[in-house]
Amino acid sequence: MKRWGIVVNNKRPDAEAVVAQLVAWMRERSIEAVVEDSIGPVEGAERAKPEGVSTFCNMMLALGGDGTILRTVHLMGEHQKPIMGINLGSLGFLTETSQADMWKTLEQVECGRYRTEERAMVMAECKGEKHYALNDLDIRVPTRLIELTVEVDKEFLNRYYADGLLIATPTGSTAYSLAAGGPIVQPDMSVFVLTPICPHTLGIRPMIVSMDKTIEVTVHGKREQCLLVADGQQVRTLEDGEKITVTKADRTVKLVKTQQASFYNILRTKLKWGARGE
Repeated sequence: MKRWGIVVNNKRPDAEAVVAQLVAWMRERSIEAVVEDSIGPVEGAERAKPEGVSTFCNMMLALGGDGTILRTVHLMGEHQKPIMGINLGSLGFLTETSQADMWKTLEQVECGRYRTEERAMVMAECKGEKHYALNDLDIRVPTRLIELTVEVDKEFLNRYYADGLLIATPTGSTAYSLAAGGPIVQPDMSVFVLTPICPHTLGIRPMIVSMDKTIEVTVHGKREQCLLVADGQQVRTLEDGEKITVTKADRTVKLVKTQQASFYNILRTKLKWGARGE
């Protein structure tokens, strides 16, 4: 029996109406549906707490944008199921299909004409706590410069004076890291992207480091609250002198792909590459 979980950004216009249509489509094909209890009752669907939607499901459908996919990843924790992203807004880097094309794409998926693309995650450990991210880890003091020492495999790399430091995956290279001046990395590469946010010294630039390495970040000399944010989903306060150990995670995210659009096609569309400037 096929059983699909549905996570939705209910702030998007007509989101609940789309969910109702989707559940009706699934019922016609004998696919069981589980939806978040944060949305209104949906005929023919089981409701569950957000963190329980994926339990016993074969696949997850994330309706919204890239942020909804990130939320779905964090809700599933260590038990990652394949995720298909359905964009209810503008084109995203992670979502597989638009609302206009969703029925055609769903038909392909229902018939098994799809593949799963595994994306690496990053893990940060501090004081025994583990935090995972698909896009990036963000270390910052909200109001002023932060001072951070970074070591790679126990070798000193740099002392950063900046608004913050991003440690991004290839998937996250097109997110906050890109906006902060980091490079675009092909998703199937096994690297971290270290991107300082507004560094005090212009000679400090983003750097790519193999995911085989262990990165250690130490927070220095700040009485202000320093934060560790994972994909914008989790926040932890860091103390002065606290060390964060960053490694490649022992879990991956599985994105459903139906060959709708390649990574390069998304780049050209999203960033308007190949178009003449006005």
